[in-house]
Amino acid sequence: MTKKPSSSLVLLLLLLLLVPRADASIGMCVPTAAAHLVDPAVLVNLLKAHSISMVRLFAPVPSILTALKGTGIRAMVGVGNDQIVPLSLGGQDAALRWLKMHVLAFLDPKQLRYLGVGNEVLHVAEALIIPHVVPAMNNLHKALQQLGLDGTVKISSPLASSILGVSMPPSSGAFTPLSLPLVRPMLKFLQDTGSPLMVNTYPFQTFIQNPLHQALNFFLFHQNAPPVKDGGRSYTNILDVIMDALVAAMKKEGFSGIPVSVTGTGWPMQGNNKAATPANAAAFVHGVVQRALEGTGTPMRPKQGLEVFLSNMFNHQNNSGNETNHEVHLGVFNLDGTTVVNATFGRAH
Repeated sequence: MTKKPSSSLVLLLLLLLLVPRADASIGMCVPTAAAHLVDPAVLVNLLKAHSISMVRLFAPVPSILTALKGTGIRAMVGVGNDQIVPLSLGGQDAALRWLKMHVLAFLDPKQLRYLGVGNEVLHVAEALIIPHVVPAMNNLHKALQQLGLDGTVKISSPLASSILGVSMPPSSGAFTPLSLPLVRPMLKFLQDTGSPLMVNTYPFQTFIQNPLHQALNFFLFHQNAPPVKDGGRSYTNILDVIMDALVAAMKKEGFSGIPVSVTGTGWPMQGNNKAATPANAAAFVHGVVQRALEGTGTPMRPKQGLEVFLSNMFNHQNNSGNETNHEVHLGVFNLDGTTVVNATFGRAH
């Protein structure tokens, strides 16, 4: 029998220490609300202790960027949705000022891996912002070129996986018509600059919207989950399905070779759905971390390892008290650095 993973999210992340791989690419998301509450020293010490090599900030936080400086931990720094129009209309000069003032004044340029322009702009932003996303990306790229950083710092815009209108079977993947006015010019930019398509994907939402479509085990990386067949390819988990559906959708638009980076994924530990449990969250994290550590790709791209940012690093509450907001139950650590769920953990084999 396959040994079930521990119910401790934190101890599962010790896979990063127990089974080190050079191609492992794991990061942690730190939403802005938590970023302003957590002690930067606690954050950095946790990243070091668990060999987490990347961190995603949704907006520049000077105290955290300063604490990261010199640690070797690489950062993805977000450009807030409210900054997109000013950076679009302000040209290269505005982009250069923003970079110097909000990022490079605090962080070693060698540690800056990505700039994420906005977050899920198609999902949350007003329509007036959409036409300015790619121009803002272009201006930031020109600013990086001026600084000689365009070869090492890549720019993209994290989108929700709901940009997929078709995801099953993966080979039929296609973007929604409403997303194409943004996605098409963005893909051109990404191809021209060697940057990844960034996608936030939360399979829990897919499961609760249609729980009978696939077994829960398929979402949790369990080995006994019936595979999904797509021609000569076989899929054993939902994450691979989504990744390859994106690859197929890009190909339909005439773009191939653009890497895909998962800039946010996780599974809630509690909420008003019975699938939101600590054990299920642990199983999902276990599956994602194992995939990244093994460096295995998807059926369509078997030689490209997985780059993923887990959501979220810290468990924090908002003021809504809304138990349907599963995002507040995604945290791996408490703000003081203690674990959210405690359990023993054995070495993975």
